[in-house]
Amino acid sequence: MPGFHINAMGEMVLDAVDDICVVDVYDLASDIGKECEKIIDHFGPDSVTSLMPKVINALELLEALATKNERENATVQELNDRISQLESEKLEKAEFRKRFEKELESIEEQWRTETRELVDLVSSLQEENKRIIQQQQELQSQASSVSDSQVLQRLKQQIHKQRDEIKTKDRELQEKIGDVENLNIQIERLKNSGRETRRRNKLLQVQVRTLCEERADFLAQLQDQHREINALKRRLGIAEKENEDLVKSGDECDPNRPRYTTVELKELMIERDELVTKVNDLSEELRALKPVDKTDGIDPGEETPPEDDPPVQGPLPLEPDDAPWKKSSESGIRKFFRKLFSEPDSTSFPRRSLSTLSKMALSAGHHGDISI
Repeated sequence: MPGFHINAMGEMVLDAVDDICVVDVYDLASDIGKECEKIIDHFGPDSVTSLMPKVINALELLEALATKNERENATVQELNDRISQLESEKLEKAEFRKRFEKELESIEEQWRTETRELVDLVSSLQEENKRIIQQQQELQSQASSVSDSQVLQRLKQQIHKQRDEIKTKDRELQEKIGDVENLNIQIERLKNSGRETRRRNKLLQVQVRTLCEERADFLAQLQDQHREINALKRRLGIAEKENEDLVKSGDECDPNRPRYTTVELKELMIERDELVTKVNDLSEELRALKPVDKTDGIDPGEETPPEDDPPVQGPLPLEPDDAPWKKSSESGIRKFFRKLFSEPDSTSFPRRSLSTLSKMALSAGHHGDISI
């Protein structure tokens, strides 16, 4: 348990408020429930009648605070992640800006160098043209055999060469721009994946909280089943002991001695309980279907017809715990303790326990008196 620890006296002590979660509260509630069961077993249910509502209210408050603490911790963690993400993005943008500025400076410097080279080349070409013109004029006077077509061809070759170099530089610049765009796309993809990961983490936290609540419900149901099994075992032991006593004390010649085995007697008892339940259900339906009595129009001397069935007598069946009119908005702690002690309400715990024990005692007494 990360939020609590056991000291030398065997008491549960709080470690840190920030580490408490809903799971710790449910574990603490389970331990308190076990201790309450021990107290009930030793001192009876009246010893915890006034204590249980206060304990449940305190655990509900602790559960609400733990839920609020988890939400606040998640919000703080999300804000810290967002801050670190923004800081990393800021650093990445600053580095990218510096790198981009350096590349721009290098490109500008390269362009300046190339421009100077081209200007120098143009100047040299102009000078060469002037020189060629002068030579041409001189050669014309001297009837030179050098043709102007060769000079023009050489100039065209130089121009084509310079044009190819310019196209190569343009292609390199376009490649650099494409690389920058690809980097931006990758950064955006990483941002989207980070948001998706945070969303999945939130969904996983909700699933973990739901699983914790289901685990608490399952533990309470399991404890209810264990208690019912123990009660049935006790009843079975009492019935078997009484049956053995009857068999030992019975006379073989006694016509009133039991003539059924324990298994057959159990089946008859189960069948009797089912029939009693059916009779009670039919009596409820009959009362629901009966019209409203009108005493004004009935003669006092008239008697009820003999065809009417007599009112059914017997214990009414207990209302189920999952009845629609019993459902209400309860906290997880209240549900946990309600299932732990098999009670619909925390204030009716002792009364429900006493009524259940009395009914078990009465049913055991009736079963011991049956002789078939």
